[in-house]
Amino acid sequence: MGISNKKVDVQNDGANKYPSKSGLPPTVGTGPMDKYDPKDEYIRVEAVQQHWLRRKLISDKYPEVLNLPTYYLPSAFWVVALVSSLVITAKILNNSPIWLIFVVAYLFGAVASHALWVLIHELTHDLVFPGSFLNSTFLLIANLPHLIPSGVSFRHFHRLHHSFLNETYTDPDVPVPFENKFFGHSIVGKAIWFCFYSIVISLRSIFYPLKNQSPFSMWLVANYICNIVFTYYVSQYVGVKGMTFLVLSSLMSLGFLLHPLGARWIAEHFAVTQSEQETYSTYGFINTIGFNIGYHNEHHDFTRVPYIYLPTLTKVANEFYKGGLKYHTSYWRVLYEFLNQDGFTFNSRVVRNPKLKN
Repeated sequence: MGISNKKVDVQNDGANKYPSKSGLPPTVGTGPMDKYDPKDEYIRVEAVQQHWLRRKLISDKYPEVLNLPTYYLPSAFWVVALVSSLVITAKILNNSPIWLIFVVAYLFGAVASHALWVLIHELTHDLVFPGSFLNSTFLLIANLPHLIPSGVSFRHFHRLHHSFLNETYTDPDVPVPFENKFFGHSIVGKAIWFCFYSIVISLRSIFYPLKNQSPFSMWLVANYICNIVFTYYVSQYVGVKGMTFLVLSSLMSLGFLLHPLGARWIAEHFAVTQSEQETYSTYGFINTIGFNIGYHNEHHDFTRVPYIYLPTLTKVANEFYKGGLKYHTSYWRVLYEFLNQDGFTFNSRVVRNPKLKN
């Protein structure tokens, strides 16, 4: 797809091209998002990840951030609490009308299920325990109420996402062309894509090379065994309606029925300012119920910092985050703009060509 010769054309406009080893790319304004101005085409850059550059600048200016803890044990408590709360709620709803199951799944189940995905994200980066074994064990536990054994696969592809951020097509977070062709140019198409994102992301992974890193492991086998056994015994305990609640909660946490929590996967890396900013944080209430998942620039800059300390990082290096970048304040707003703007498609991304060697 052609690239405009306007301000985002970093290949032809020398004023916007920045060194790959120093400095940060230009952005269009800073502060909360007041205007969404995406384009239905890629914004191509040649430089390395902004996150690597910004980490160096912040570390040099504020070396104390390198002393932030690298794990946070209380997250393990939240894993157990959320898994238990979902199972208990499923049991309580066993004799409830279907409309009530939908309401509780939308208002509570999806929030709890999404929170578990955030904790799986923490465990993926080994940010809960000092050793990888316990992080992997609790990742299996956190994935149980999602029913589908997807936690270990997520860990594999999420690590590729960090290593090859926005590389076409090596970063599994970058939509493949057929997604844009079939779903990206109408409200209905985008809504279908959004509602079934859990299926889309599973199919998308087929198109991505493994970079000599096979997703198969004994942890993957354990993931399947644990979820199959959990699903069988819990279904006996909570009944058909209880299982319906768990299934709906899991799907809604990823956007089913246009649940706004699913907009997180749009908010994080879709380009909405026609600048070279490739990652967007979201500040607001979502971080209260989502273990600070909105602090996404901060996380990509410092992947070894647990969620609880990310606001500290933002406060210390404010000029690099709230004072230096555009950011979201509402997933509802992101979803609305995504569905209603013609130019907001799956090509509204900052991308870079894949490395020749990895």
